[in-house]
Amino acid sequence: MGKNLNLLLLLSVLSVASCSSDDEDFLEYISETPTSVESSAGASKEESAGANSEDEPLDSSEGVTRYVDSNGDVAFIPAGFQVSGKADERVVRTGLVVIGPDGSEYVWVSTRETPLQQRNFGSFFSGGSISSYRDDTTLPAYQAMAESVEYYDGFYVGRYEASQGGGSNLADYVPASKPVTSNQAGRIWIQFSPQDATIACENLYRTNPTVQGFFLWGCNWDTTLQWLVDTGNKTYEEVASNSTSWGNYSNDDFSPGARGNYTGAYEQAKANNIYDLAGNNWEWTQERYGSSYVMRSGGYNLMGGSCPGDYYPASIRDPLPGNNHHPNVCFRVGLFVTVGAELVETGDDNTTGMKPIPAE
Repeated sequence: MGKNLNLLLLLSVLSVASCSSDDEDFLEYISETPTSVESSAGASKEESAGANSEDEPLDSSEGVTRYVDSNGDVAFIPAGFQVSGKADERVVRTGLVVIGPDGSEYVWVSTRETPLQQRNFGSFFSGGSISSYRDDTTLPAYQAMAESVEYYDGFYVGRYEASQGGGSNLADYVPASKPVTSNQAGRIWIQFSPQDATIACENLYRTNPTVQGFFLWGCNWDTTLQWLVDTGNKTYEEVASNSTSWGNYSNDDFSPGARGNYTGAYEQAKANNIYDLAGNNWEWTQERYGSSYVMRSGGYNLMGGSCPGDYYPASIRDPLPGNNHHPNVCFRVGLFVTVGAELVETGDDNTTGMKPIPAE
């Protein structure tokens, strides 16, 4: 399905939905770990920097770039996006970080070994049984996302909880995925309904024919958590039953008294380079329970009470009426690469998109 058709389908969804400071220290790149960039025609080039060179981001120019890391694992980079210049943010299995034209950061979740699907992580959900929770797979936006995931074996999830990226009204609101490390009221997008989050996420990069923003479904949340387990970053128990060790909760050991509208404040709350998937603020998803939308991740507090990480783990499902604008609930952006997007070859070496790392 081409981008133009996807946009028409997504516009139909919109019409329905509407009724730390950055760390500037780059790690040294190890010359023994080459990065391959390959075009759709199969041309490839090995790039490695000198042993003492400073890392620089890799830029994707006009088309979708097939990125191959030092382990041979693959991700796809939309036009205008950069791969992080930090060595520990360039590996698919441990969290490949890409940076959008607006400076927002996203992590590639590979579905090659972790299929896209909803999952039952145990009894940590409110009301009924897991079978009562559903994603609306009939939505054109969902189908476009699922088609992309099947084609490219992955999707992007916001590295940070969504903050205010721009726009003066709902029709042109866009969220950002950037660190907000001070308690500044209004920076993290709380008190924003799931319906509004759907529109804002789909507004992202809408003039870029290679990528589409979306509001996470339950299957995206579950797949991301399972990917953390499958890659060895977290144990099943840390995801499913007790997330205290890696989430900003009322009973954690690293954020005493911490609460407020921020994200990315604690390195302890990072998993495969994604911040605050456990605790911090609750997060809306498009998953439904009856007429309610489902919150995930747990939080530091809820309804004035505290939320311990052994009672509200990252896998928690908690439904709330969808018109709710709660001060402790935010959301997170997803991106998928457009199926059928043009693969542009640039340069004399016939490789795609990315500029090589300059060697010394």
